[in-house]
Amino acid sequence: MANFNERQIRFVHELMYQLKIKDAMTSSVITFPPTASFREIQLCMKKKRFSGTPIVENDELVGIVSIDDIITAFDEEYIDEPVHSHMTRNVHAIPQNYSVIAASNMFNKYQYGRLPVVETPNSKKLVGILTFGDILSYLLLQMNTIAERIEEQEQSFHKKTETAGDRLYFELAPDNFDMAGAASTSTKKHLQKMGIPPPIIRRVAVICYEAEMNVIIHSLGGYLEVVIQEDRIRIHVEDDGPGIPDLEKALSPGYTTANEKIRALGFGAGMGLANIKKSADDFSIDSTMDKGTKIEAVVNL
Repeated sequence: MANFNERQIRFVHELMYQLKIKDAMTSSVITFPPTASFREIQLCMKKKRFSGTPIVENDELVGIVSIDDIITAFDEEYIDEPVHSHMTRNVHAIPQNYSVIAASNMFNKYQYGRLPVVETPNSKKLVGILTFGDILSYLLLQMNTIAERIEEQEQSFHKKTETAGDRLYFELAPDNFDMAGAASTSTKKHLQKMGIPPPIIRRVAVICYEAEMNVIIHSLGGYLEVVIQEDRIRIHVEDDGPGIPDLEKALSPGYTTANEKIRALGFGAGMGLANIKKSADDFSIDSTMDKGTKIEAVVNL
């Protein structure tokens, strides 16, 4: 079962897809024209403490000069010459409306320290510069907001769903990854308060987590009910999804119908139903294409 920090990590993955380059980039960029000398740029780098600069002509990106280019200019004794004859012209730039995950992939592929940001895919107009540090800084700021929001939602969720006695009931909304794992966390805390043995709690928590994630990922919504009886704990789950066309395949470890984005977020590994069945003493599933899916799992006490 995922804990709070693990869910934060998944939210970071989702943020990487949602966050735009323009949100994280530095808009105020030090640039030089092609007529500037390497020495001019080197002195500015030393004073301003940066290690690379775009070369711009008529507001358009025409090249880039890095600290490696400066060192080469010193070694080959053209440090006082204009940069246009020796600068890097084949520049990889990224449009401002692309996602941060695209920039991250480029950093990993080319091992760049920075990426010039242009206005549109077909434009060379420079609008900013992006470093991997810019991405991390912005994500940290966003994570503070996310952590506060999750805590507020979980507190509200627990107040609405935790009940005293022998029955817990949770409404599950589709695609609500902000609350992923909340039902299983509430169930675990409730069972701990009741003094249920830890091995039993772990099995119930696995069943609840996998079941609620299946509803969140694959359905149009549903509910999870946990009933604590004298000799057993019964977990009942129903959803309004499209149903499972092939139950035999769905119960096979590793089989998944989750899309690429869901898998990139860390979900949809194809182990959900298999883990539920493995953790339960008694398991049944009924699924039709017009009525959704019902799961019944029992853990004996």
